[in-house]
Amino acid sequence: MNITKFTLENKPFSWFVLLLVILGGVVSYEKVGKLEDAPFTIKQAVVLTTYPGASAEEVEQQVTDKLEEAIQAMDGVDFLDSDSRNGVSRILVVLKKTIPGDEIPQMWDILRRKVGDVQGQLPAGASMSIVNDDFADVLGLFYGIYGEGFTYRELNDIADDYKKELLKVPNVAKVVLFGKPQESVDIKLTFGKMHQLGVSLEEVVNALNQQNKLVNSGFVNTDKQRLRVKVAGDFSMVDEIGHLFITNRNGKQIQLKDVAEIEESYASPYTTKMKIQGQSAVGFAISASAGANVVEVGAAVDKRLQELKEDLPAGIHLKNIYNQGIESKTANDGFVFNLIASVGTVVIILLFFIGLKNGLLVGSGLVFSILGTLIFMLAFGINMERVSLAALIIAMGMLVDNAIVVIESILMKIKQGIPKKEAIYQSAQSSSWPLLGATIIAILTFLPIRISPDATGEYLSSLFSVLAISLFLSWIFALTQSPLACDTFLKDNTENSGEEVDLYGGKFYQKFRAFLMLSIKHKFVSLAVILGIFGTSLLVSKNLKVVFMPELEKNLFKINAFTPEGSFIYYTEEQGDKIYNWLSEQEEVKDVTMTVGMTPPRYFLASSSYGPQTNVLSFIVECEDYENVEKVFSRLEDQKYDLFPEVFVRPELYSVMSPLDGKVEARFMGKDIEVLDSLNNIALDIMRESKLSRHVHSSWFNMSPVWELEYADAKAAKSNISRKNIAESVRVMSEGITVGTYREENELLPIVLKTNEGEVADFNKLQNINIVTANNSVPLQQVIKKINIDYEYPYIQTYNRHRAISALCDPIEGVTTGELQKDVQAKIEAIELPEGYSFMWDAEKKNQGEAVEAIVTFFPLAFLLIIAILIALFGNYKQTTIVLLLLPLSLIGVIFGLVGLGKAFDFMSFIGWIGLLGMIIKNIIVLLDEVNIQLKLGETQLESILKATISRTRPVLMAAITTMFGMFPLLPDSVFGAMSVTIIFGLGFATLLTLWAVPVIYSIFYQIKIKK
Repeated sequence: MNITKFTLENKPFSWFVLLLVILGGVVSYEKVGKLEDAPFTIKQAVVLTTYPGASAEEVEQQVTDKLEEAIQAMDGVDFLDSDSRNGVSRILVVLKKTIPGDEIPQMWDILRRKVGDVQGQLPAGASMSIVNDDFADVLGLFYGIYGEGFTYRELNDIADDYKKELLKVPNVAKVVLFGKPQESVDIKLTFGKMHQLGVSLEEVVNALNQQNKLVNSGFVNTDKQRLRVKVAGDFSMVDEIGHLFITNRNGKQIQLKDVAEIEESYASPYTTKMKIQGQSAVGFAISASAGANVVEVGAAVDKRLQELKEDLPAGIHLKNIYNQGIESKTANDGFVFNLIASVGTVVIILLFFIGLKNGLLVGSGLVFSILGTLIFMLAFGINMERVSLAALIIAMGMLVDNAIVVIESILMKIKQGIPKKEAIYQSAQSSSWPLLGATIIAILTFLPIRISPDATGEYLSSLFSVLAISLFLSWIFALTQSPLACDTFLKDNTENSGEEVDLYGGKFYQKFRAFLMLSIKHKFVSLAVILGIFGTSLLVSKNLKVVFMPELEKNLFKINAFTPEGSFIYYTEEQGDKIYNWLSEQEEVKDVTMTVGMTPPRYFLASSSYGPQTNVLSFIVECEDYENVEKVFSRLEDQKYDLFPEVFVRPELYSVMSPLDGKVEARFMGKDIEVLDSLNNIALDIMRESKLSRHVHSSWFNMSPVWELEYADAKAAKSNISRKNIAESVRVMSEGITVGTYREENELLPIVLKTNEGEVADFNKLQNINIVTANNSVPLQQVIKKINIDYEYPYIQTYNRHRAISALCDPIEGVTTGELQKDVQAKIEAIELPEGYSFMWDAEKKNQGEAVEAIVTFFPLAFLLIIAILIALFGNYKQTTIVLLLLPLSLIGVIFGLVGLGKAFDFMSFIGWIGLLGMIIKNIIVLLDEVNIQLKLGETQLESILKATISRTRPVLMAAITTMFGMFPLLPDSVFGAMSVTIIFGLGFATLLTLWAVPVIYSIFYQIKIKK
């Protein structure tokens, strides 16, 4: 009442503040950060170590295990997930969800120290371990340049120039080039000439290393100067490399060009490649500075690229593959339209119920609450994105509820003839505390989301923040702006002054009163009917589909594809071209971007990350709209096994959370690889037998062949051939040996020794290569016993230092992950595990469990606070218990709505249901508070509950209907559609049951009897 009184007694100041709110809200909307989706911290880092020549098992035992032992000693590590491949160790370090975001950089510093301390224990030949803690950074702007007939050198030069120019654009933090081929200097040796001239491979390598190595010659000091000494002789031009002298075993000097051809080329085999529309391309991904408006950064980058595009050679194309700025603007514009539509819908509903003037009075409070919320969003750094904008729409009905209660009370009192100002003061005084308590309770229902340490909690954190700010502001404006508007625009009603006016004497109210009387008279029958409806809804819930996170309806979809483990990368590219050709033939497909050997940079927060691996393919497929995406997606699923039998093809839609290798994952852990493999095969067979599964695969995929050269010690010793000689000769024949670096301006080009005799392609060629030393040239077959072909796992995975292998699969179209999980779970869990072996469910089941557990863990805290507020408001336990008993009834409408419309109950629906509880509690509080007011006026228990229920009918229905209709614009949304159904149907049923069930249960608690 004090704040209301101050507002009315200081009208010029009050109007001035409201004007500031309008101006501040408009300015804040322009300045507040805009994103497509709410960001969340990926608390992961990767430790990468190379160990050339080692098998996957040797890498695991000699590198990965030693590093993991040191890393595991860190406080705050949740789990370690490692991949040991031939020559490469990759350890994923995942921090506990409870680690605050501001402590993560310090955790990575500790990780670097732990990794650094163990470097001395790694075997000779292993590289220094690299800790990559920014691999999860989002480079939200992704472009590519391509053109038929242009060399990679030309594309590289353009990409380098673009990178320099784009780094000058304000708020551009980083530009990463992708698919840029590594230029090299190839020295192609002729083994025959080397033998004739008496030059060994070792002598060539040593000469190159000594000649082109940077040497420190120190300084010469004179009386006045200190001069740096430079010993010239390193290569300044590629042609100079051919003039390098090599001293043979007889002391004769021979120029390198006499035994080799020297040319500038590209590293072969390459590590990664990118293609746009089937043509070789170079990509560049751009990230915005922290806190920058990505829409503005995206626009600035586009503008600069358009300027640079004018200077591109004819035939070079610039492709916008993904632009988070455009996506954010589209998402924001769509949500703002939905927000305006929701506001308009709410106002129209109010006009229908209470007329033009009164409807505008209530609606104006809604506008002020939204504008005020925008000011606080700017002040607290809360961005406008999918979640925060949805929060405003969710809050819509609750925002007007406070104003409806106050203005409805003022209108009723004025109709009774109470002077306008007195009516305002009385309404504000009687409503302020119940509305504050109800508002705080509505906010508290979302508290577990805000304090959840899970990534889903972080993603949805702005939901709580925006709801808390907007709801609290709605309470403030209900006690200030609403009374001020009523005092300015409403007239006194002097005609009924001092007279008793029956405000609820209409036919509707008379029939409703008779219904309530009948229900209270037969209260246990009424209760049985209510419980019967509730029981029916529980039976119907068996048909309710449950999913974790919904997928986004973009005009893009992804494909991750894998050729068999051990595939040559050129073969992988060949298979990728087949997939591209099929995609390009589909009339719905506009553009296709393909990457070979590695997935693209993280241009979208929830992106997959694979590679570098020689068997990895990734596609970004663009269609006109989501409808066409569904058509191509389904067609590919139907045809891929026939079209691409040698490739594992897994199409994916974009999602709000990080994608998984498979939505159902059964992980087995133990020591012996063969035992793990056999257990995994049983699980894979179970998954294949299920009619609900697709994309069934092992996390280790397949074994790959290995050529084993059995060294003949005696023969080799006689020919003076060492294992190193054999290894170097084979490497030169196959992929080449890097022997130095050629410096070209700011570029460092590897110098690679190869052979003119081509790459090893079959056994015969391998057996017939010559091993050239300073004194001899011997066919390989003379220094080995035989060549064996064997099979090995080129990939060994561990989970928390235990060898781990997983059986994975996805549900078929139209089936939820939960249904597939249920179909295979019992059978897989029945697999008998040998002693020392363990099993766990991962993927969506684990993520969903952790997300729900994280929220439910803190729900008791919020629940206790809600109970405390209820007891403080009512001053007794009975009415508090009535409120709590009615909450389960909220599920009735939720279940009927979702099942009836064929929507799945997802995590967003769960959040919507939590919000629904706050709305229901708020309605019951105001109703029971009115009961207590009537009791203080001397009414009986029966009359009090009847009058309170009847007097609250219109405001409760208004608040519910405005909330329900305000949610309608969200129905088509892929993320919040199911949540809107939850609130619309849940609130609709709950409101009707509130007006019926509260009087019935109240009459049971207070033993109200109606005489016959």
